[in-house]
Amino acid sequence: MRKKAVLLWGVLSAMAAAAQEPPATLRLDLGGGVSLELMRVKAGSFEQGSPEGERGRAPDEAPRRVTLTRDFYVGKHEVTLRQFARFVQETGYKTEAEKGTSGGFGWDGKALVQGPRYNWRDPGYPVSDEHPVTIVTYGDALAFAAWLTRRAGREVTLPTEAEWEYAARGGSASRFFAGDSDDVSRQIGWYKANASTGPQAVGQKKPNGFGLYDTAGNVSEWCRDWYGPYRPGPVSDPLETRETLSDRPRRVLRGGSWLKQPGDLRSAARYRNAPGSRNADNGFRVVAAVTAASAAAPVVQTQPAVQAAQTTRTTAQPASFGAPMSYLLLPCAFGLVILAGIVFVILKGVRGIFGDKSSPRIKQGRDGFTIYAPRARPGETIRYRYAVQGRPETGEMTVPSDPSQGMFVFTGTTPSNVEILSVLAASAAAAPGRPRGAAPPPPPPQQRGTPRRDDDDYDDSQDRFRGYPSAY
Repeated sequence: MRKKAVLLWGVLSAMAAAAQEPPATLRLDLGGGVSLELMRVKAGSFEQGSPEGERGRAPDEAPRRVTLTRDFYVGKHEVTLRQFARFVQETGYKTEAEKGTSGGFGWDGKALVQGPRYNWRDPGYPVSDEHPVTIVTYGDALAFAAWLTRRAGREVTLPTEAEWEYAARGGSASRFFAGDSDDVSRQIGWYKANASTGPQAVGQKKPNGFGLYDTAGNVSEWCRDWYGPYRPGPVSDPLETRETLSDRPRRVLRGGSWLKQPGDLRSAARYRNAPGSRNADNGFRVVAAVTAASAAAPVVQTQPAVQAAQTTRTTAQPASFGAPMSYLLLPCAFGLVILAGIVFVILKGVRGIFGDKSSPRIKQGRDGFTIYAPRARPGETIRYRYAVQGRPETGEMTVPSDPSQGMFVFTGTTPSNVEILSVLAASAAAAPGRPRGAAPPPPPPQQRGTPRRDDDDYDDSQDRFRGYPSAY
């Protein structure tokens, strides 16, 4: 009898634990009959990066032991055009490629080229609602995540680089999540040889061990980290917040894309782009917190309380100056008012003549901020910094042809500590001593035997990383 009781208690305890276990899948309602499915990834440790003997390895993949201390949900697929369109429909959001006059980098049948017609609606290749959204910047991806956070009632954001690789490996330690041979790339992803006209609809290839699709190929996916060398040694929940570890600030992209070679689809392969890059092989997937946010108490706007019974007030009586003094003070008062007006006009004129009109101004809103830079030149780059819910973020934008109208940055919620970091010349932070508008020097030749890492940043093809292979 006692053994049966112990057994029954064990069964009941297991059932109770299972009832408290978060579900393996999470479906977020986007409205309009559209949803987004995520898979739960349990906390754990893995070897980030690649061993020295791995074929196709790049110098920036130094291995380290990473521990992720919390479970998280990650998108089963890359965010699709249908899902992104639902976000745009509800918010009226315009991507960075749509706001300016230069457009994004779309596919012309031979290469990615920049043109006004190219944006997420028209990347230059045939698309359906189930194709991954592309020509979205890092800021565009964050804007989608911030909107979904409000809808879902739980934190939704982009994955850290460590979260992305851990999820993409699906429990594997091989070059690809399905093995070490390049031959497996055909089973798991879309790349240059089998998707020459553009990415394909999500979910058609083999999923990994966590049930995730297209973590190899199709589109490169934005991560939250700034690009730089890994911090050595074992780490827990790493997130690179330093933006000064490369020649210019760039965010990490992962997964390879339909423009890459099979070896670029490896789980450890790293890519990087300026946050404002908008290319037809860049997309994203989201991660979400396992627990929903607790309902916050509504913010109530209060007015100062009005006392029911007013206390009798004693009104001070003006002093009596006598008739002669009154006649004297009255014109003096008028004279002071006129003098103050003249001084104000003079100071305003001096400010208009000598003031620094080129300094950008910031106007904050409920879901973002607008930068006004009336003297900035089209093509210049404005770098900015802000905080959302205490989390610091940085970004940059290219000045459009008419900067006087203001340039809006969507943050999803009220930002704080907004500031302009710098305004760079149109020649992408021209090298010291090179005059504005001068052609940049050609990139150094590729060294024989050095593995080339095609960078996705078509906006910035002349830059090089310190100690790393050149971009294209």
